[in-house]
Amino acid sequence: MRVYFALLLTGVLCLSSFRRGTLSLSGTITAAFVGFTTASNDNMLFTAVLLAFFCTSTFWTKYQAQQKMKMDPSFAKSSQRDWRQVLSNGCVGSLISVVYQYQFDGRRPEELTAAERKVMTMLIWMYIAFYSCCTADTWASEIGSLNSNWPVLITTLESVPPGTNGGISKLGVLSSFAGGATVGLAADAALWAQYYAALRLHALPRIPYIMVGSLLGVLGSTLDSFLGATVQASYIVDRHVVSDLTEDELQRLPDTKMICGRNILSNNMVNVVASVGTVAAGGVLLALLL
Repeated sequence: MRVYFALLLTGVLCLSSFRRGTLSLSGTITAAFVGFTTASNDNMLFTAVLLAFFCTSTFWTKYQAQQKMKMDPSFAKSSQRDWRQVLSNGCVGSLISVVYQYQFDGRRPEELTAAERKVMTMLIWMYIAFYSCCTADTWASEIGSLNSNWPVLITTLESVPPGTNGGISKLGVLSSFAGGATVGLAADAALWAQYYAALRLHALPRIPYIMVGSLLGVLGSTLDSFLGATVQASYIVDRHVVSDLTEDELQRLPDTKMICGRNILSNNMVNVVASVGTVAAGGVLLALLL
């Protein structure tokens, strides 16, 4: 039954996103894989967190799209996510979900040993850390781009043009906090709905994931901004900010001016490194608390 639910949910979300133009064909196929490996998990938390990320990110990407396009003409292209972007925002989460299913599919927390419950909690925490980072970064980028003032570079605090990698604003930081909190709230709701008895009996620790999500979301978004300002290059080309230029493109654009960073990692690679770093930090923090 869970397989049919996963297929139905994944199909509806992916096809609707493809028709709205938020996913390319390759992005749709990749999202179907990410969605199925997550929605087939018997722990509802995994699906709830993925839906919180997917639905809210889609909404904020399309919110005031015309105004964003005026500020950044590349927005129309960047708003449609391809397989690389989907994978960078879903591959680690899918892997954690698969590991969780392999270890705990069909098993109740009350049936597990103390060591197994710690592993279960660790996987849940790492999954929330991953999507808190992804959601916070997306919210910060999409909502922060509407900030009335130019952002400042996280490494120098100097004003930089909108769209510059590593640029942060008060609105963006608050948005990242809210994005992570939204993921944590979805996790709390799903966990209490499905495992109410286990939580009451303390078979699972009563962790306020809304706080975990908000804190790790800000951490992940900050790490993403720092990487964007240092190992990802931002350029001015024809009075517009662009990034991820190849050597051939740089040679064909002689008037290109670098704003900050170094051309080491692409935007997708920065997203992966930031999210994995957030997962690692979350795992270390939980290990210290348990």
